[in-house]
Amino acid sequence: MKYKIAYIDEDDGWLNTFYQTFKNDFYVIKIKINSDTTEINLIQEILKQNVDGVISDYLLDETGDVDFNGDKVIELLTKYNPHFPIMMLTAFEQQAIDQMDNVNIINGKDILDGENEERLKILIAKINSNIDRYYSKIQDTKKRIEFLVQKNNDGTIEPPEEEELTKLFIRMDELEPEGKTIPANLIKSEAITKLNEFVSQTKEILDELKKKKRK
Repeated sequence: MKYKIAYIDEDDGWLNTFYQTFKNDFYVIKIKINSDTTEINLIQEILKQNVDGVISDYLLDETGDVDFNGDKVIELLTKYNPHFPIMMLTAFEQQAIDQMDNVNIINGKDILDGENEERLKILIAKINSNIDRYYSKIQDTKKRIEFLVQKNNDGTIEPPEEEELTKLFIRMDELEPEGKTIPANLIKSEAITKLNEFVSQTKEILDELKKKKRK
């Protein structure tokens, strides 16, 4: 299965290079930064595309069209969903390193020069692995919620599990802020209840927990 990823850059040349480099491995959505781009409409465009991951250039203000860089894009996306697969590809690695909290997501653009096939394969594997782990985290969280909700319904849930369930609902809200679905090949239908079934019970469970804490 090919994942759909967005690549953000202000330069047409790099956008096309990225597309040509990865078109056989991913469905690539090119997002061009221009004078009409704002932080808000950029994030809205990314979310509208319903991509599985995002890769951004760092120096987006190089042409003077915008007053923000890739670190701001990543900051906003992380606030929206702290678990979402995000990476940075830049020709200004040291500058990006100086500005970023998570330097592990930074990769040099020289990897696209076609000179090192092995490095490119590693980057492709890293992108796929990050997305795989994201969807696995969603799947595992749903399974655990399903298990604990059943225990709650049976009246066998323990106090530490009640606290865990509350945290899992919070995590689920982070993982799927707008109910983004999991790719079919990662879902075992017999093991996962639909998220809206969990959500419909959330208020009741949390209200019950609050009552117990007040006793």
